Amino acid sequence: MKRFKLFTIMLVVGLLWVISPGCQTDVKGDGVAAGSMRLATPAEWTERADGLPNLEAHYGFEYPRSELVILELGLAYQAVGTGQAEVGIGDATEGRIAQYNLVVLEDDKQFFPAYNPSPVIRKEILVLYPEIADIMKDLSVRLDLETLTLLNKEVAVEGNQPEDVARAFLVEQGLISGAEPQTDPAKGTPVVVSGKTFAEALTLGYLTVYLLEDRGFTVVDEVGLAEVALIRPALESGEIHIYWEYTGTGLMNVMGHDEVVTDPQICYELIRDWDLENNNLVWLDHAPANNTFVLFISPEVHTEYGWNKISDLAAYFQ
Repeated sequence: MKRFKLFTIMLVVGLLWVISPGCQTDVKGDGVAAGSMRLATPAEWTERADGLPNLEAHYGFEYPRSELVILELGLAYQAVGTGQAEVGIGDATEGRIAQYNLVVLEDDKQFFPAYNPSPVIRKEILVLYPEIADIMKDLSVRLDLETLTLLNKEVAVEGNQPEDVARAFLVEQGLISGAEPQTDPAKGTPVVVSGKTFAEALTLGYLTVYLLEDRGFTVVDEVGLAEVALIRPALESGEIHIYWEYTGTGLMNVMGHDEVVTDPQICYELIRDWDLENNNLVWLDHAPANNTFVLFISPEVHTEYGWNKISDLAAYFQ
């Protein structure tokens, strides 16, 4: 799964001026560069199948290559937020979108793949504890795009610990009492909960740990174990029992599906059915939040042009 690193604003500004000197245009007082619609993007997004060339073909326009501001992963949010670019590419649930009040453009022609987070659990654990499906569903349905973005903002922007953010959210939602959990003797087999290493995955992992502990399960905490190349084999071998994965990552990186699927439910059903048949792994109900790629614009551009969808941006260059 694509993940964006955290850097300081000063580093953003320095990289933009060093890497893309051709994009050093004057900026109006309202923050919009005069005669410019600069796109802040990592180099790899200008080449990948779900990146710029196929986006252009899908929407029927061509982004001037002179307007591309090439920078490192994760710097586009600050670049647009601080007036060094007008448009950026990033993750839908990134907390810095909320930090800078960036306006996400609707993918009105459905180009970007589906990336809904879903708990993936070993079948034998679910057979032993079938109630886990409903427990996790009660959490998943609450994780819409706005909620997950704000949780990420608390961790990645405000500097709170994922453990604290997860516990506070569960208490606020009435999913746990906040009191010291009591282990149920009838649930003697421990459940090994794991997760990836970036902010959102850590929060999802701790949401699972605290929720299951509150329901009386003995939980082994392996949150923050590794990325997909290592954590997936650990799930298949039984070293861990449950972690959150993205449907698009499962479909393309694990299953090897070679076509982009933009419909969240279809994407979910494809990887769900394949993983159950081939690996005895169960994809529980996915969250409504679709952490796909998004194009976003600065508040100033939104005010000046009124754009709300990618077709609006495409029309600007047609």
